[in-house]
Order: sequence, then structure tokens, then C-alpha cells
Amino acid sequence: MVESSFGEFYALRKDPVYRAVLLATRRPTDAEDAVADAFVRACERWDVLRNHPDPNAWVMRTAMNRFISGWRRWRREQPDPPDLPMLVPDQAGSLDPYLLRLLWRLPRRQREVIALRILADLDRRATATALGIAAGTVGVHLARGLATLRQGLAGTAYEEAAR
Repeated sequence: MVESSFGEFYALRKDPVYRAVLLATRRPTDAEDAVADAFVRACERWDVLRNHPDPNAWVMRTAMNRFISGWRRWRREQPDPPDLPMLVPDQAGSLDPYLLRLLWRLPRRQREVIALRILADLDRRATATALGIAAGTVGVHLARGLATLRQGLAGTAYEEAAR
């Protein structure tokens, strides 16, 4: 479904895009900045972007690129301490804090794939395009990430509830 106006697109997509970028990046403030910048760029180009095959994937890719560009600069200026606390911001929405912490412990590419495939509901091709990787690689990272999450949830209340 292609939204007819940018306002409608923004209202429907801003929260899922933010949650996906937050999951992938682990930096709430920087994720907010990246998502805001991506939507500003989308608004400026809406006449063309509304006809894009997947405007949501375009915004997601733009937000991720914006974050990565900023991350390279921030890393040179102030690297994260190794014990960076993984606080769960209120904006994480309906994500369970324990699950979010497990997700944040995944390798970056696995987090990105899970964020885009599951939270942002992009298909395999759109996820691959957004991340600049092959579609087959998306499946590999998704399978590995989900296996790690299953292992992390084993023996917890989540596993008991699933029985």
C-alpha cells in the first residue's frame, strides 16, 4: 500500500522505523536523529519517493546510512566504553526489556536483519536492499540471530509460557 500523502506515510511508519533503527543501533538518541533525518529527506523527495517500489525500505536504508555515517564520526571522537549499559528507553514501545537486551547482544548484522525483517516487516529483498547485502545473506543472519535468541530464552519464563 502506498500512502497518498507524506503525513500519512510518516504517521504509519515513524514508530516501526524508529524501533527497528533503535534495535539495530542500541543508541536511542542517535537512532532518533537518524530516523528524523531520514524522514526529512523523504519529505523533501516525496513527489518521487511516493512512486518508489518500497518507500519504507528507502527510509529505513537512509536512516541506517545516516546512523552509520554518524557512528564513524562518533567512534573517532568518543568510543563507547566496553561496559556501555543497555538501558531500555520508553520509546522502545512494546519490546520486552529482557528480549531487547538479548537482541542488543547479537552481532550488529543479525540485529539489523531482525530489526528490518521482524520489526519493520520488510521482506527479504527489501531488507537486503536496505542493508546493501545479498538476499541469501539476510536468511543466514536471520536464522543465526533467531537461534541465538532461542538459546538465550531457553529455561526462562518465555520458554515456560510457550509450553
